Amino acid sequence: MQRPTPPEHRDDQADFLAEAGPNDQAVLQDGLLALSSLLPPSDSQLRGAERLARAVSELPLRYAPFYRRLGSLWQLSEEQLLRELTHAGSPQAWTPTWLRGVKTIEIRSSTEARSRLLCFGAGVRFPKHRHRAPERVLVLEGSYVDSTGRTVRAGDEQLMAAGSEHQLQVSSDRDCIAAVCEGGIEFTGPLLRWATKLFG
Repeated sequence: MQRPTPPEHRDDQADFLAEAGPNDQAVLQDGLLALSSLLPPSDSQLRGAERLARAVSELPLRYAPFYRRLGSLWQLSEEQLLRELTHAGSPQAWTPTWLRGVKTIEIRSSTEARSRLLCFGAGVRFPKHRHRAPERVLVLEGSYVDSTGRTVRAGDEQLMAAGSEHQLQVSSDRDCIAAVCEGGIEFTGPLLRWATKLFG
């Protein structure tokens, strides 16, 4: 007695779908996609996602959403901007100022005004000062409250006219990083007038 030959095993998705009617194929494809979304990601997918997350959390990609605005602020090409931001990714690139909790990096820009990144530590109070020339600030991380009561957050810009005065209080929950283009400041408090030359 001849035994029936077992059917050939096929796990090819294309063959499987070909046997379905035209109306069933879309439903089957949707079902397969839904099932595949329930499967855990492979190790290689996880490693790729981790690498991507790490890359976008570090400079220069950390500030990728601000490339166009930073280029405009500092009048830099994208290539020049990437070079400056890559440099800023090194902790050694930051110079402490005489104000506790405030660090800076000078940016080699094409503007006549002074261009730099400023890092204000969480909770820092930046003293009252007067602007010698117009100042433009773009906040990249964190936030501060201006003495007028305005909260300036990541993505916000603040423009200060020549001769204007204010002071800042940085949020206590995280550092504030700001891109600045300015023409110098003078501290106006009686105890800090002498320090103007130290900060620039």
